[in-house]
Amino acid sequence: MGKELLDQYVDLQDEIKDLKRRINKIKAEIERLESEGTVLDSVKGSRKDGTIGSIRIEGFPVLCYDEKLSQLYRYKAQLEKAEQQAIKLVNEIEIYINSIEDCRMRRIIRYRFIDKLSWNQVADRLGGNNTEGSIKMAVSRFMEKV
Repeated sequence: MGKELLDQYVDLQDEIKDLKRRINKIKAEIERLESEGTVLDSVKGSRKDGTIGSIRIEGFPVLCYDEKLSQLYRYKAQLEKAEQQAIKLVNEIEIYINSIEDCRMRRIIRYRFIDKLSWNQVADRLGGNNTEGSIKMAVSRFMEKV
C-alpha cells in the first residue's frame, strides 16, 4: 500500500504542475485576444453593388474567446479537485510514514515525497556517508519488504 500511495501522490503533484502550466498558457492567450481586440480578415463574396470580390471583415473573435474561457474554467475546476485530492493523500501518507518503525526511513520518505526533495538533496540532508544511490537503494529495499 505504501509504494502505491507514494506513487499516486507523485503523479498527482505532476498533474497539478501540468494543470497550472495549462492555466497560465490559456490566461496568456485570453489576455492576447483581449489586448488585440478585433481581428481582420477578407473573404470572397458579392458586394452590395453586385460585383464579386474581396470583402473585408473586422470583429472580435467571440467563439475563440469563449472557447478559451471555457477551457480556463475546466482547468481551474480540475486543479481544485486535484489539490483537494492531494491534501487527502498527504494526510494518508503522513499516517503511513508515522507507522514506519525505522526513523531513518521515515525521514527519507518524508523528505522525498512530502518535502519533494531530490534524492541528492535527501542524501545531503541526512549527512554522513549517504549518497543519492544509497538512499534510493535503501528505499527500494524497504518497499520490497513492505
